[in-house]
Amino acid sequence: MAIDKATIINMALTDPLGVGPVFSTDDDSDLAEMIEYVWPQVVDRTFGMHDWHWAQLTRRNNRRAEEPENGWRYGFDLPGGRIGNPLKYLIDPRQRVPLRDFALEGGVLYCDHPDTWSCCKFYVDPDVWPPEWRGGFIIALGAYLAVPVWQDKDLRNDLLVEAFGTASREGTGGLFGRLMAQDKASAPVGSPLAAEEPLTNARFSTADPYSWHGRF
Repeated sequence: MAIDKATIINMALTDPLGVGPVFSTDDDSDLAEMIEYVWPQVVDRTFGMHDWHWAQLTRRNNRRAEEPENGWRYGFDLPGGRIGNPLKYLIDPRQRVPLRDFALEGGVLYCDHPDTWSCCKFYVDPDVWPPEWRGGFIIALGAYLAVPVWQDKDLRNDLLVEAFGTASREGTGGLFGRLMAQDKASAPVGSPLAAEEPLTNARFSTADPYSWHGRF
């Protein structure tokens, strides 16, 4: 079975809400209208609460032709369609060396390196969501729909706790709290510490000796 937006919505309507799979993309009912308002709220909350690695992509930044007027050598347009600012700026996408000397002004990246990349978070379609994450999203969607569908605040609160934990956890508990912990544990360690430490890198780098400092 293909997992798309309509499938996710009908899963939430069936369980935990107990309405049944009544939603379709060409539906113009009041219920469908309410769902269309609620869906982006749940997407924003669940995608924005953590830097999910399965939603991250590294994209090359587009260098602007004109010379910047703010003193930097180069200006770059950042990838479109991303969620928020990039998580990391890179000067080498394979070595994962972070760009540390830069400015971000007006949504444009400025630095002295001719080529840069950005690791960004993007929205991905439901068929790409990990199964366990999809299960948490269904619970969260059910929570947001409990009042519009059933006018049931108690059910809403119960499902919010199941999805995100109690208020004392500030949204870092419940199903998504465990998912965040699992996602952090499964992430690659990254470059060796020595490769990202300024003094060691300066000592052993084979690159232009006048360019190393811009990386830190």
